[in-house]
Amino acid sequence: MKNRFIVTITDINGSKQYNIHQYMKQIVLYIVLLVVVIFFFSFISIQLLLKEVKQIEDKRNLMQREYSKINEKNQELQDLINEKTQELMIVSDRIEDLEGIVGLSDRIIETNLSLVERVDLAKITGTQKALVMQLIPNGSPLRGTHRVTAEWGIRMHPILKRTHSHTGMDFGVPIGTPIYAPADGVADFVGGSYNGGYGIMVKLEHAFGFKTFYAHLNQVVVQKGDFVRRGQLIAYSGNTGRSTGPHLHYEIRYLGKDLNPRAFIEWTMRDYTEIFEKEKSIKWQSLLTVINSLSEIQETQALSLKALE
Repeated sequence: MKNRFIVTITDINGSKQYNIHQYMKQIVLYIVLLVVVIFFFSFISIQLLLKEVKQIEDKRNLMQREYSKINEKNQELQDLINEKTQELMIVSDRIEDLEGIVGLSDRIIETNLSLVERVDLAKITGTQKALVMQLIPNGSPLRGTHRVTAEWGIRMHPILKRTHSHTGMDFGVPIGTPIYAPADGVADFVGGSYNGGYGIMVKLEHAFGFKTFYAHLNQVVVQKGDFVRRGQLIAYSGNTGRSTGPHLHYEIRYLGKDLNPRAFIEWTMRDYTEIFEKEKSIKWQSLLTVINSLSEIQETQALSLKALE
């Protein structure tokens, strides 16, 4: 009976005895089983939760990596946008400069054209003006800046000592200074005889009745009948003929009449219209109409060739 605890309950029906030790063993067993079951399910639940947490962490890490990639891509795109914006600003500035050169600035402001339309308009107008300046003498026949020793017009002849009409401009340059064609043309005259004091000289015949003369030369690099392009080397300056020192005598003539070369030397794309005011002896309107027609023909031919490619 050791380690046993017996409870006796007596009533009118008699007495009953209960073995508490046996019940305690069962209760403890049930409690242990319950704890084991709880622990087992808790362990399983915790493992499942840990697995879900691990999956969530993996997804979070994956999303963070994707987010980082998207941020990097967005940064690359933003850098590209900034770069293209800068390029667009540069293009816009250059188009604005080109519009200023070809005389379109006021018209662009009035019409509020898009950038593409501005480029097309500047291209068309610039092409027409470039053709004009390719065919008609403009700019200096010399590179760089050179001292003008005699202007066009009435002056005292330095050798004959009498008043006469100086039909060109004189540039004081060293012997051997390169001379370039101011427009497309053909070598109409290449001579080394006296030429009325001109010495060795070249005459270029240009389109629409224009001619240019280059006198007192040292050497000529073109031959009569040669076609020359604007900017092509044609001769070297000298001191031949009736001359008081090394220089280039430069003339521009239109239908046989000598013109003041200064207006043509100072003529540029940016100052395109100034020549029309400075030199009014030429019927510019009809001349430009013809040249613009040629420009349109060139553009049509270029478009046709491009379509065939």
